[in-house]
Amino acid sequence: MPKWTQQQNNAITARGRNILVSAAAGSGKTAVLVERVIKKITNSKNPVDIDKLLIVTFTNNAASEMKFRITKSLKEILRNEPFNQNAQRQLNLMPNAKICTIDSFCINLVRENFFELGINQDFTNLDENEASLLEDEIISNLTDELFENNDEEFIKLVEQFNTPGNEKPFINAVKKVRRFIYAQPFPYSWAYKMSELYNSNIAFENSKWFEYIKDEADYLISIAKKCVNNNLALLNQIDDSKLNEKFENLFLNDKSLIDNVSDLLNTSWDDLVKLGVPSFARLVSTAKLDEELASEIKANRNTYTNIIKKEIPAFLICSKEDYVKSLNTLYPIIKKLIDFVKIVDSRLMVEKNERNSYSFSDTEHFAINLLFTPDGDQIIKKELADRLSAEFEEILVDEYQDTNEAQDLLFAYLSNGHNLFTVGDVKQSIYRFRLAMPNIFNSRRKLYTDYNPNDNEKSSKIILDKNFRSSKGICEYVNFIFSKVMSERVGELDYDAQNRLNFGADYKKNDISSAQIHILDGAKGEETDTREAMQIAKLIRKKVDSKEQIKDGDEYRDIRYSDFAILFRSMKNHVDSYVEVFTDMSIPVQCDNSSNLFENNEIKLILSLLRTIDNPTKDISLLSTMMSPVYAFTADELAQIRIENKRKNFYFSVVNSQNEKVLNFLEDIKNLKKLSVTMSVSNFIRYLVENKGIVAFINAMGNGEQRYQNILALISFAQKFDSGVNIGLTSFIRYIDKIIDTDKGIDSKSIVSGKDDAVTIMTVHHSKGLEFPICILAGAARNYNTGELTENLLINTVYGFGLKVHNEERMYNIQSIPYSVIKSKSANELMSENLRVLYVAMTRAKEQFITFISCQNIERKMQTLYSKLIDGEITPYSVKSCKSDADIILLCSLFHQNAGQLRELAGCRLFANPADFDMSIDIDKSEGFEEDEIKPEKAEYQEGTVKEIAEKLSYKYDYLPLSNVTSKMTASSLDDSDTNFEYITSSKPAFMNKAEMTPAMRGTAMHTFMQFCNYNLAKENLDIEIENLVSGGFITEEQGKSLDKKRLASFFNSPLAKRMFNSDKIYREIKVSTFLSANEVYGIDFDDKILVQGIADCVFEESGQLVLVDYKTDRVNNENELLERYKKQLTFYKYAIEKTLKMPVKEVMLYSFYLEKECIYK
Repeated sequence: MPKWTQQQNNAITARGRNILVSAAAGSGKTAVLVERVIKKITNSKNPVDIDKLLIVTFTNNAASEMKFRITKSLKEILRNEPFNQNAQRQLNLMPNAKICTIDSFCINLVRENFFELGINQDFTNLDENEASLLEDEIISNLTDELFENNDEEFIKLVEQFNTPGNEKPFINAVKKVRRFIYAQPFPYSWAYKMSELYNSNIAFENSKWFEYIKDEADYLISIAKKCVNNNLALLNQIDDSKLNEKFENLFLNDKSLIDNVSDLLNTSWDDLVKLGVPSFARLVSTAKLDEELASEIKANRNTYTNIIKKEIPAFLICSKEDYVKSLNTLYPIIKKLIDFVKIVDSRLMVEKNERNSYSFSDTEHFAINLLFTPDGDQIIKKELADRLSAEFEEILVDEYQDTNEAQDLLFAYLSNGHNLFTVGDVKQSIYRFRLAMPNIFNSRRKLYTDYNPNDNEKSSKIILDKNFRSSKGICEYVNFIFSKVMSERVGELDYDAQNRLNFGADYKKNDISSAQIHILDGAKGEETDTREAMQIAKLIRKKVDSKEQIKDGDEYRDIRYSDFAILFRSMKNHVDSYVEVFTDMSIPVQCDNSSNLFENNEIKLILSLLRTIDNPTKDISLLSTMMSPVYAFTADELAQIRIENKRKNFYFSVVNSQNEKVLNFLEDIKNLKKLSVTMSVSNFIRYLVENKGIVAFINAMGNGEQRYQNILALISFAQKFDSGVNIGLTSFIRYIDKIIDTDKGIDSKSIVSGKDDAVTIMTVHHSKGLEFPICILAGAARNYNTGELTENLLINTVYGFGLKVHNEERMYNIQSIPYSVIKSKSANELMSENLRVLYVAMTRAKEQFITFISCQNIERKMQTLYSKLIDGEITPYSVKSCKSDADIILLCSLFHQNAGQLRELAGCRLFANPADFDMSIDIDKSEGFEEDEIKPEKAEYQEGTVKEIAEKLSYKYDYLPLSNVTSKMTASSLDDSDTNFEYITSSKPAFMNKAEMTPAMRGTAMHTFMQFCNYNLAKENLDIEIENLVSGGFITEEQGKSLDKKRLASFFNSPLAKRMFNSDKIYREIKVSTFLSANEVYGIDFDDKILVQGIADCVFEESGQLVLVDYKTDRVNNENELLERYKKQLTFYKYAIEKTLKMPVKEVMLYSFYLEKECIYK
């Protein structure tokens, strides 16, 4: 029988009240939950039947495990007490037990009460891809209708998001609104309520938005004041009296500027807006100061000038008068957006009803509508809700930190007010992308009182803080990190005594550090992943070969490969390097890497075959099929077919061929076409796999088991398609192509390598709930993903909708005050989630947590991180400025006694605090690949070999260009077609160059600046506009520094810029696409259509006609050279722009930043 701690026992035995259990990682919450249920249903005096409990888990696997554990416990009781009638009764009731996920509970409730909703009982779950495509179609159709009706309000709404020729941003915005509001119990009540924030007569100073700005700005100003005061305090270390006086005057002036901003924030918003970006005097030279002192002074000053010049001005969008105008402008647009979403929703429901298929979100809201009805701010329980409330003795919900408002209402109102038992851990809420709302659990935790069995409180909390998974070193390492970085402001909770991990397991002390940091200095470019993978593989091999000891149950044993887990935040585009390296080093590995199914070669083979069977006149799929292993035509054979029948379409060459192999191929395709009509798509694919030797082919390709699982996934996908309203091979191919065209996909199957003893590679999210003796955090230096903060539409549960104000005259959007508030709030929430993901990663480890950090220059990084400290401490401001897990870990490590070398690199004077765990830090300064290793060796000249090669190379295949034909290409590659094989470079590749910004990267920076900058502001003050784009996240700091200000200033003062400023309308970054024939692109005798896509930098309207401008940063000798280089691209843009905007283009030009002039294309 387990020995329970006092807190665990309280969680098991507490009765007659709502209980919230805050369960730290490794605290045994699942065991406690199971024991609570067992105790309830086997109570000797007053047992509760298992079917009177509602037990809700986060996943189906968790529900299955819960059922298994309860069943096992009941069988154990019966084994010891064969005549225990109650135990037998509970075991008999187990099939009726309501142990399920939220989705399952809602689906069952809806099926039982389908007649109330007017739907069929036998509905199916709507496939996610099908639902998304259906939604896209309805949005597009409704958009077309409203445009045809010339709905002006709707046109204004669409202009908020779209550029000509690109309707995706608006579609995505509509889908984002639908998805977000459905996390609320009554979606449209919430949405319209939030829209009314824009229609309020509340003064700006009394608004929610100002309340947030005031709180954030006050905090930022407090940091700025602390930093300037620190600098004043450092004056006593400057002995030179004249120099001391200069610094004192400078810092006192700085302090005055900061105080002025603080005063204006409290007295006059408009004056603060007018002040804009204050100008600080240049820093006095620090050349005569001690190096550490100079560094500290610079760090303090950089912090407070950044706050006053960048961070606070980010909120100073407009005056109070303009604020009211912006609300008046945005209110009808937001209302129109919600109205539009509501119409889309109703049309979607009509389609879903016809298909008899609904999403999980639909069934969740069906359940809410069956149970409750809103009455203003009150929720009225319906009769069914009262009946269910009376039926359940207790409602137990696991992982409550990941619920949303809709789910919270469901369980809170189904309970009778004192029988809701919730378990969770806010620190492990990592599903923000699924709209999990950890603040719900957090609010309850703050509201509930500490559990006391003698009081009569309705709601109590119990803290499970003992960790039974990890060693003392791991527990202390986790506490060391998160006590420094988690706070209410950034982290959404204070990492206090109730949140600490308290060691509860039994480990013997060993000499191996629990915390290990491996820094790969000098890492850059594409080699980073490979180098990191190599070092991780070497480390694992070393530990296994040395027979390092780890705990297994009550004993210790040699370490195995399966004891290692390599964790990534995201494995996309990175994990292949690791698998390849591990395979090369003969280290078994299993990889939980769900990729897009359609990107796998075996699936491409089957899809090509299906496309050819459905329509063999498509040359590209026809060629792919003929050259596939199924039919094994060679390039020479295809060339001969083409020579014999020089028809435009390759298909006609094939059908007119008398070659026996070709005739057999055509006969087979004909027979398969007939067969496809008689079979479902899934069965037809299965037939092809079994009868066309595809299994043998994929085994020959390597990783055969994985590829076979992918084929099974395709068949399963086809089975779902077969069960829908569309049938037949043609419809299936169209459906697949739509999914591919919208950049969607389905996950391929991830399987174990087939070896029990293998290193596991997985994401942190997939590792949640698991444990490993040794966890390795890979790719820790990769920046956090903050892409969502740049979207045109932001939404928040408290502050509602954030939209930019669209400037119709200049065709760009500027931030509104609500948008700036929600952006800031979202940034805080995103950083809080990043901390929680790191917490989950670290708490998976039982004995060792190892971090690998690849960086270009560790010394510079440590100095940068040290400068983030405020008065020698890590503050929420410091944490928010961190860009990666590596930043967090290294910043905290500065305070560990074993991190002397990091402190030395940082040039800091910190005194380390004693920590109750060992940390090892290894810095590898090797450069990765040595240049000597990749220099080509001179081969010995062999005349016979040269002659043989020359003869083979002299053969020319007339239709070789066909092998390079793609079905989709970019406009920029049009002008590459003549030079693909003409030039060879002897320079080193970019990743080997020492420069941090390549010319291409600087060119990208210039283009990005031109895309997002405010032309007028850029002309007036280029430096401020660059700062605005950097602080707004449009360009990185590095990009901002790389901009050629002289050439940009030349552009903004050019005759072309003047024309643009005076034009009727300006379009920037117009996405265009059109079909060109292969002959037009490649000059070959094929009429296959190729989709050419591109982005035109700038188009402006002038006297009813268009002027097309494309920016170039190439280093050229003259304008003719530049125009010759881009002539095809410009021709395409002119054609596509006229087609897209339906207006004539009167002038086409390049603007050369290098030549500082416009180059007219004629």
